[in-house]
Amino acid sequence: MFDTPHNYQVLLEVGLDEDVREALRSHSHAFPEEPYDTFDPVPFPMAELDPSGSGPRRTSITGSLFCGHFERRAKGTTPLARNTEVRIERVAQFTQLDVDAHMTHDGTLEYLCFGHGGRLYLAHAISGWPSYDQILEVHAVPGTATNPMGQPLPDDASTMDEFFREHFTTADRFDIGGRRDDPEHRLAPQEVAAGSFFATSPPSGTHGFRVQLEAEREVYLEVRELAGPMH
Repeated sequence: MFDTPHNYQVLLEVGLDEDVREALRSHSHAFPEEPYDTFDPVPFPMAELDPSGSGPRRTSITGSLFCGHFERRAKGTTPLARNTEVRIERVAQFTQLDVDAHMTHDGTLEYLCFGHGGRLYLAHAISGWPSYDQILEVHAVPGTATNPMGQPLPDDASTMDEFFREHFTTADRFDIGGRRDDPEHRLAPQEVAAGSFFATSPPSGTHGFRVQLEAEREVYLEVRELAGPMH
């Protein structure tokens, strides 16, 4: 949100006990319009998640897991798991949002690419309001990787597949040029988008590369909470 103390975009890789993992895998989803589960944490200072911070680093968070959006469903809804410890294994992205930053929607549509082990995700990069929070599961289209000048990379498909499996443990920016940064023009499921990783070197060693990513499914979408400051 664009209000303190919630003005952060943070992506975490976390660990859960097996009984909690099984509860998440096996429950019947009650809200088709919210096909995800959310975590309601015991309050803590967000700065403790900052990997570049000077203070002590937080290694776990305690809270309850809910089916759907917990702020809309928690009242009268039984949690999937209570008093659950979430172990923080990796901070993929930590950004403090400027509550006064206004989005003009004339810039490049940007996503944060993260994941590994064959699971690749895009999260919409939030920079100013009004904006939206979106997470997509994606995969790289084989044979579409090129250098910044459009020449095919010498890396074969198997090499690039292994690269995508292992590289994005921290989030890298994926820029989709010529596309408005607003909810109506967001990347949609089953859509293929060509974009650039300017700061990422592929196995062949060029500075940055272009590739096509195909969206498999939309994991999460929230628009109204990022419409602007609430004060």
